[in-house]
Amino acid sequence: MLTQEQIEDFHKNGYLIMRGLFKGRELELLQKAADAVQAEGVARTGSDHRYYTRDGSQTYWRSEKMWQRDDIFLAVTVKQELLENIGQIIGHSFYPWNDSLVVKLANSGAPVHWHQDPPYGARSRSTTFGIPNFTTDIYLDHSGPDNGCVWAIHGRHLVGHVDLKQVSEEDLYNRCGAVPLEMEAGDVLFHCLSTPHGSAFNPSDRQRRIFYIHYLNEEVYQDSYAPEAWAKELPGWSEDRYRLLRTMLDKRVELGFDATNLNGPLRLDENGFSFAGTPVTPPRYWDQLQAQYSEAEREHLKVVRTLNAAR
Repeated sequence: MLTQEQIEDFHKNGYLIMRGLFKGRELELLQKAADAVQAEGVARTGSDHRYYTRDGSQTYWRSEKMWQRDDIFLAVTVKQELLENIGQIIGHSFYPWNDSLVVKLANSGAPVHWHQDPPYGARSRSTTFGIPNFTTDIYLDHSGPDNGCVWAIHGRHLVGHVDLKQVSEEDLYNRCGAVPLEMEAGDVLFHCLSTPHGSAFNPSDRQRRIFYIHYLNEEVYQDSYAPEAWAKELPGWSEDRYRLLRTMLDKRVELGFDATNLNGPLRLDENGFSFAGTPVTPPRYWDQLQAQYSEAEREHLKVVRTLNAAR
């Protein structure tokens, strides 16, 4: 479980790194399954693969619907330690909503331009929703500045939409206080949807892959995603979603991993998973944190500017 200090660091910075959460056979099966999906994507076979267009050519960079491809993706989604950590951070009930494999191929991995994830790319999102909303990124390979790791600008996640258009991509990496989030295989990153972030082209001989899962609270889903046309094929909490969670729990046991214990701090009920222990984030905690900003502080944080000197 997370310490109080780790929880506070997440809410302060807008991201949190957990080292070595996946290892051994669990990590090996994840990597093997990702190899198979990646091979399909590169060969342009199968379905639900995504490609980045650059200089007239396309590079494979992403695959969707991993839960439908291999049981290991189902099993790791309900790993007990991972679910406990998520529940501690959210402070409300939650469920896994969406999943993807994100790939930066060696020598050709696509960049991801600086942005905030939906819904915070929209200028109309003038505030951040009160319940924490973040992605869970399970790293399958080394990720550093050498092979296109994620860079983030911390401390901006509580002011809604942030203007990233006033400075160049180069300056966002080098002169705006961004930090590289360096990861190793088996590490897990939580990063807020509202945290400004980006990743560069991968020029190295080392690939970089992430199994990405978005866990969220139903109230967040209804506010941020249910109204969006692109999210219609990704419904929120339902009996079908509950049955999927039960399938995930069964697959974990079938693959020979420890069963997820739902009789301790971690619970599963008609609202999804929740964490009933301590330490845990208070309900709607981001409302409390946002209330501490003055209007001047909020407006200052909404615009990213270059620093007086390069890092």
